Amino acid sequence: MQSSIRTALMLAGSVVALCFVFSVGFVAGATALGPGIPPPQVVAGDPPPELKDGDEEVDFSLFWEAWNVIQDNYFDGPLAAETLREGAIRGLAQATEDPYTLYQDPEQARRSSAHLAGSFVGVGIRIELRDDLPFIIQPIPQSPAEAAGIGIHEYVLAVDGVSTEGMALSEFGRRVRGERGTPVTLTLRREGETTQRDVTIIRERIIVQSVTTRVFDDVGYIRIANFSSRTSGEVHHALTGLQTAGVERLIVDLRNNPGGLLDASVSATSRFLPEGEIILRRESRKEPTQVYNAISGFRDLRTPLVILVNSGSASGSEVFAGALQAHGRATLIGEQTHGKGSVQELHRLSDGSIMRVTTGIWFTPAGIALAGAGSGLTPDLHVEMPDGQLGGDDDSVLAAGLEAVRALPLDVSR
Repeated sequence: MQSSIRTALMLAGSVVALCFVFSVGFVAGATALGPGIPPPQVVAGDPPPELKDGDEEVDFSLFWEAWNVIQDNYFDGPLAAETLREGAIRGLAQATEDPYTLYQDPEQARRSSAHLAGSFVGVGIRIELRDDLPFIIQPIPQSPAEAAGIGIHEYVLAVDGVSTEGMALSEFGRRVRGERGTPVTLTLRREGETTQRDVTIIRERIIVQSVTTRVFDDVGYIRIANFSSRTSGEVHHALTGLQTAGVERLIVDLRNNPGGLLDASVSATSRFLPEGEIILRRESRKEPTQVYNAISGFRDLRTPLVILVNSGSASGSEVFAGALQAHGRATLIGEQTHGKGSVQELHRLSDGSIMRVTTGIWFTPAGIALAGAGSGLTPDLHVEMPDGQLGGDDDSVLAAGLEAVRALPLDVSR
């Protein structure tokens, strides 16, 4: 399941009013300087911030000493001051030793915002890393990639002639995205074949649906890929459409769903619980415990429900699954979830970059905190899913889900 995990868990300013359940400001020139160690002239900044309670005054002359050692001795130097400044900012985030507290430069911040808004400029493919290459799981419906004839289960060997072997998915995404209306050429090879082909695609704005549906006779299937600002409305649309189609049972598939916006997860979960039911409790350093309850709106309280999860189900998907499991509304099937029980806030810095900071932890209605190795949700029925099965004809977890949901009594109203 390592490839699935890589896919899922791939992605001084005002606080952006977004919280993440997944998934640093450095003020230069704000220190006392040691003798003979002047700061680089290109570095400018505001006066040092006032010390907060519990802070110790720190002599930053050692920082400037290290700065000058790099600039004076690095083989491929000197480096641009902005590069070192950004590295120092990233180091502040890394000093927390929290993998979810991190810095995003302006371009990374822009892409993250577009992703959470449910749109971006690109070609429209869902990928994971397989055999050290980007592997297309499927093209996004009605995308340029689909129009160009790209199908499921294809390896991307190169982007514009640059080999993708060993390329990080973040770098691959950067190369595939670009300005609307510009071309990008992908070199592809279908799984199980040896021939390769080049496909040139024109980049367009992609509206990403986080929710897709299928019908298996009497069972409606809802796949939630992530929790964006569009998700709750899409879940509503999916439920009403499936009810119109006459389905009697439901499966919600959260496998490889890495999370997203906390409010979106709470809103989507509310579609399956009575108004006012507890979805999660959140504890933070600065605020008293917050309780998130199911909000008003269209909901389905009666249809038998199974939720599919795996080790790539994290954060917001664990909020969803954990609440419905705790209230007895759904049966969980699959593998233990990732165990990501922290909440992040985005602080936008003055240049458009973002510091994503862990500000709290959350608990399921059953009081379970999902933090640390082995802390994920335990499914009611454990079913292993080999790599490559998700969504395929041999999807063993989906088969188990269909069998289980058909065994549930039809009236589960509360």
